[in-house]
Order: sequence, then C-alpha cells, then structure tokens
Amino acid sequence: MKNTMLDPAQLTFRDAVETDIPYCLALDSDFQTEHVWQMTVQDGGDEIQISCRRQRLPRRLDSRHVASPEKLGLALRSDFCFVVIQDNASNHLLGYITLRVDETSQAAYLQDIVIVRAYRRRSLGSRLVHVARIWASEFHLRQIIFEIPTTNYPCILFARALGFNFCGFNDHHFANREIAVFFSLSI
Repeated sequence: MKNTMLDPAQLTFRDAVETDIPYCLALDSDFQTEHVWQMTVQDGGDEIQISCRRQRLPRRLDSRHVASPEKLGLALRSDFCFVVIQDNASNHLLGYITLRVDETSQAAYLQDIVIVRAYRRRSLGSRLVHVARIWASEFHLRQIIFEIPTTNYPCILFARALGFNFCGFNDHHFANREIAVFFSLSI
C-alpha cells in the first residue's frame, strides 16, 4: 500500500464478514500524542465537580488501539454494526468501525474505529461515522456514545470535530484499566 492516492469511486463501505477479522487486526492502529485528558473529580457531599483538561506530556506517547479476535467476532452479530472500508483497486481494507447496541438506553456504543495511517485525515473516519449514524437511525436509536481512552487525544479531537459532546467518564473502563471518556452524538 505504498501509493496512498485515494479514488473515492474505488471505495466500498460494506458489512464485515468473518474473513475480514485477521485483516482488521493487522491494520496499523498506532497513534502518537503529546497530550492526554486529565480527569479530576471533587466530591463535596451535595455537589460533585468534574474537571477535564488537556495535559501536555513531557514527551510524545506512542500507543495503539487494541482489538481482539473475540471482540471483533462478537461485532459480527446482528445487534452490532461492523463496517469495513475496502479499496477495490487493491482489495485492501483501509479501516473499520464497530458499534454495539444498548437497547435499554436506545444508544449505540462506538467501540472501534481504525483507519490505516497512510489514509488518515482524508475523511474516511468521518464517512464511517456517517454510515454508523445511518445504521443507528435504522435501529431507531437516539444516540451514539463514543468510548475513548483519555490517552487517545487525537481521537478525542476527532470526536469533537464531528459534533460529539462530552457526556461522562469511567475510571477503569477498559481491560487495561485505562480511563474512558464518553462523547455522545444525537441521531
């Protein structure tokens, strides 16, 4: 995939199939950041104050989005959305998105969004979120909740640029005990 020219007419957004999972796991999900979101909670009895602020790191943090074959396998179920972007010219996958439905809250939880590094900043992520939004409206859901680790500052900026609004956090949400911040987007 050395040539990163992108012809939108050559792209297919389609439902993932089981044979896509190894290719999705092999996609470059690395990211770098010099900032994180720092969460502060002050519990004063009748009042709880939450503060979220951008914190500059002493050096660049290299990290990656981690997905597992089991987690992506679950996303193939009918109550999940698992969409991949395929470049028809090369037959390569360029990215994917997964969402799970929570029927009690009428929300879809955006769990994974990965775009190959060479194709980032070309609106592919935005287009995946657009497809997910259409999918969620077909399920009559009210909102999409985006789960983002506080260390993935580029993804936080991405969510905010798409109109997602901060709606909460969870101290040990992820398997690695990392803090998750939640952003919501109305359908």
